[in-house]
Amino acid sequence: MNDAELYQSSNALQKRDACQCLEEFAATIKWKNSGDRIIDIGCGDGSVTTNILKKYLPHNYKEIVGCDISEEMVRFANEKHSNFDTKFIVLDIEGKLPEALRRSFDHAVSFYTLHWIKHQESAFSNIYDLLSEGGDCLLMFIGHMPVYDVYRLLARTKRWRYWLKDVDRYVSPYHDSQEPEKEIKRMMEKIGFTNVDVKSKHSSYVYDSIEAVKKAVKAVNPFKIPKEMYHIFMEDYVNILRDMRFIEPVNNNTDGSVHVRFSYSLLVVSAKK
Repeated sequence: MNDAELYQSSNALQKRDACQCLEEFAATIKWKNSGDRIIDIGCGDGSVTTNILKKYLPHNYKEIVGCDISEEMVRFANEKHSNFDTKFIVLDIEGKLPEALRRSFDHAVSFYTLHWIKHQESAFSNIYDLLSEGGDCLLMFIGHMPVYDVYRLLARTKRWRYWLKDVDRYVSPYHDSQEPEKEIKRMMEKIGFTNVDVKSKHSSYVYDSIEAVKKAVKAVNPFKIPKEMYHIFMEDYVNILRDMRFIEPVNNNTDGSVHVRFSYSLLVVSAKK
């Protein structure tokens, strides 16, 4: 998860969904006349922040700050994407918030990050505290995703149970939830957010080859699988995908080509302080 170059080249799904989210929901953001400060939580390699998010910002915004828990991602983002109005900092959104960042931003956005957080209330409380009075947020993260079920199945096998013993640490808190929208809304209103709107969006994505899936999985794989075992891990991973019928033949499979299709749900949240 700290290989910024791999993530940058293998996060087409994340980029597509971030773009679609902004296309549909950016209008919920209430821009000031000038001088807006924006924080992008979980910026990763910085490419979504600079190549996608910036397209939806007003021309007279003041500053955009990307933050990520990974020092390697932040280093890469600063090397590739920082400039006079854009910078990237290390921040654990689940941890203690630096005093200097409190009430510093007019808008907080986040794409494909908050499902990694186990202590959801801590993260959402920090997002609240990052915002100035009247500030707002637009957040998108995974609800239900079949990849989590693949990991859970691998964790039950003799070969992988040791390496995936903490599997549920990396499963979205809402993967098994029957009513995630109500759950999130209650939590955010308890923290103090107003105008809370939570939508569950069903989506799907098709990888054009098994190799593309392997690269995408490796880019976000949270488990410390030994390098010499990783190719076996991925073969077992693909075998489960095949058993779960995610792999589809293309053109009657005459040339051996396949597609890998995932259907999943995203949670899109907007709210105001």
